[in-house]
Amino acid sequence: ALKPYAGREIMPGDSVSSDEALDAHVREHAESAYHPCGTCRMGRADDKLAVVDPQCRVIGVEALRVADSSIFPRITNGNLNGPSIMVGEKAADHILGKPPLPADNAQPWINPKWETSQR
Repeated sequence: ALKPYAGREIMPGDSVSSDEALDAHVREHAESAYHPCGTCRMGRADDKLAVVDPQCRVIGVEALRVADSSIFPRITNGNLNGPSIMVGEKAADHILGKPPLPADNAQPWINPKWETSQR
């Protein structure tokens, strides 16, 4: 039923046709499912893997945005909760037409006893 909507294969691509090549592709590209993200990556309109533009608008679809961790092009180094909230806030600002906030150059805080204290 979905065949009319299917395009050509994007990943792993035509060059991955043997079991060995598929195994190598999985080893190189597989990620943890503990922090699911990146299924709807953000990027430029000319990026074949991008689903949404930098304003969270679905490329090629009017009046639809995605504002969750699925738009992350790469998994973050920590929990997805904070970055996901930030994406929702930023998408809301885009929808409401609010200008970007000024840059904040605050340095991250690192516990001086980070090696021995609870994190």
